[in-house]
Amino acid sequence: MNLSEIFNNNNAGGLGAFDSTPPAPDFEPLAPGIYSARVLKGEFTTTKAGADAYRIRFEVTEGPHAGTTLVRTWVFTPKALPYARRDLKPFGLTSSAKLLAPFPEPGRDYIVRLVVVLQRDDTGIERNDIKKIDIIRVDESPTAAPPAPTAGPTTAGLPPELARFALDRGKGATDDR
Repeated sequence: MNLSEIFNNNNAGGLGAFDSTPPAPDFEPLAPGIYSARVLKGEFTTTKAGADAYRIRFEVTEGPHAGTTLVRTWVFTPKALPYARRDLKPFGLTSSAKLLAPFPEPGRDYIVRLVVVLQRDDTGIERNDIKKIDIIRVDESPTAAPPAPTAGPTTAGLPPELARFALDRGKGATDDR
């Protein structure tokens, strides 16, 4: 492909479309309020500082902000862990094994109400913070295929320290304690 083909094919994206594409609007946090949303994804993660954490991504489902995503992260520090356990329990996330499993489970759709506030950091940057999450309902999809059975615990994609933990936890223990 030569440069004239790149610059004459504006509809294809890439470098040829760069000059004719308007910039996206600046990021603006949502106004404080109550929003209907659904859970897109929950996942075990680590913070920039290296602390274990769990993150749930929500999508606003109604009103002018439908489609906007919000994220809530729970950090597993000694002081924050009891609050994380309290907040994640209504989602059925009651054990380390469940935190490492796909969420939401295939065939389940969590519909929630979020109480969103605006936080401003020391530099004046504003961001959203989800202060409260109420589960309104959990929709079950009878057509969703159940996950394929596995021969045992899998550690694909996990850091070595978590892979060892996941294998240890998978030795016949039920983690609903």
